[in-house]
Amino acid sequence: MDNLTYRDLRSEDTDALHAIVSDWDVVRQMGSWPWPPQYRFTESRCTTYKGVGFVWGLFAPKLIGMVAVTEGELGYLLAREYWGRGIVTAMARTAINHGFREPVLQEITASIWGDNAGSRRVLTKLGFTKTADGIEHALARGEDTSSHYYSLSRDVWHRLRCDAQ
Repeated sequence: MDNLTYRDLRSEDTDALHAIVSDWDVVRQMGSWPWPPQYRFTESRCTTYKGVGFVWGLFAPKLIGMVAVTEGELGYLLAREYWGRGIVTAMARTAINHGFREPVLQEITASIWGDNAGSRRVLTKLGFTKTADGIEHALARGEDTSSHYYSLSRDVWHRLRCDAQ
């Protein structure tokens, strides 16, 4: 999709984001989103991120997802009807490029649930390497869930970008 745009989320995006996170198949892969969906929680996410990093809405032209690098960790979600089109890879690549513009950021990490084969493929394709396995509590699932942790260094990212050109 060539018409993707990114911007900070605003309060007027709450209804569209809430529709996305009202899909169990989307939320079950998220670490901190509640299930059943809670409108106030969604609303709390539709503001400019105040920490180190950024959280953007992804628009085509309507809101179809989110991507973030917060405190050095990559995260994303995408409405199910857009899965399988390479959009997550494209938006993660954009977020990584933007994240590494911050000179102090030497590494971007990511974590996924053990059964998230799609995100495993995305992270591997982007050059992330698995650093550990663990168990974490999945809020939406309401249970402890196997997880995998990944890392991508600035040096590896720049080398991969140079090799691709």
